[in-house]
Amino acid sequence: MIAGYARHGFGKDALNVFESMKTADIKPDDVTMVGVLSACSHTGLVDRGTQYFYSMYQDYGITANSQHYTCMIDLLGRAGRLDDAQNLMKKMPFEPDAATWGALLGASRIHGNTELAEKAAEIIFTMEPDNSGMYVLLSNLYAASGRWGDVSKMRLKMRDTGVRKIPGYSWVEVQNKIHTFSVGDSTHQDRGRIYAFLEELDLLMKQDGYVCSTKLVLHDVDEEEKEHMLKYHSEKLAVAFGILNIPVGRPIRVIKNLRVCADCHTAIKHISKIVGRLIILRDSNRFHHFNGGVCSCGDYW
Repeated sequence: MIAGYARHGFGKDALNVFESMKTADIKPDDVTMVGVLSACSHTGLVDRGTQYFYSMYQDYGITANSQHYTCMIDLLGRAGRLDDAQNLMKKMPFEPDAATWGALLGASRIHGNTELAEKAAEIIFTMEPDNSGMYVLLSNLYAASGRWGDVSKMRLKMRDTGVRKIPGYSWVEVQNKIHTFSVGDSTHQDRGRIYAFLEELDLLMKQDGYVCSTKLVLHDVDEEEKEHMLKYHSEKLAVAFGILNIPVGRPIRVIKNLRVCADCHTAIKHISKIVGRLIILRDSNRFHHFNGGVCSCGDYW
């Protein structure tokens, strides 16, 4: 229950369940505490998460393992406390694993710390040389900083080491049939209607205050071309198809095999408000519940 609430972005509900456990004298174990710390991380409750982390052993006799430390690195990093995250890593009683360094890399990308991101990425590359996600994360950071030469170097490094970027796909179920979409998909039988609807939504979103996050595009092209490339990401296509075909009153449920991109996350918030629909997106990391222009993650993901 705790882990489930955390993954859906309902961190406070997760912690309420944990408090109920304590009231009922049910002793948590190490797995429980991973869920609790994850809930704090996904909700931005830094002080509360820190309190739980440092009281685990005293209150429940639980010794922190690598998963607990990774949750704390993630929690501190997401909050922008990168120095605190690094200091905690130095104090770990064992060597940080790739997941822990990955949490630091993710936080570095969020807060634009290229130097720290490069350090974390180089260590991850030695531990998991086939982890394409880390190459993409670092490339995203370079692109956001306009370092196109470094973006090209990352592509060459991936090619030379035989690492292939995992293509992004999104799925939505309509009338007991699974529909699959890729970026710029031109194979779906309803593509004409989907693209026309997205054009209509794009105009309405801009009127609602939406601004395209062109800095996320990993290609050195002009702004108009970047907007065009972002407009037809797989999750946007799946959401549009769902809205067009799933009856009003029922949620639109989309699954993506990769982490949802920041621009799609912003766009789907606007779309949920414009069409008045609940949109649930499950990406590789967590669930996002979009409703009325906000997401259950509180933009803390």
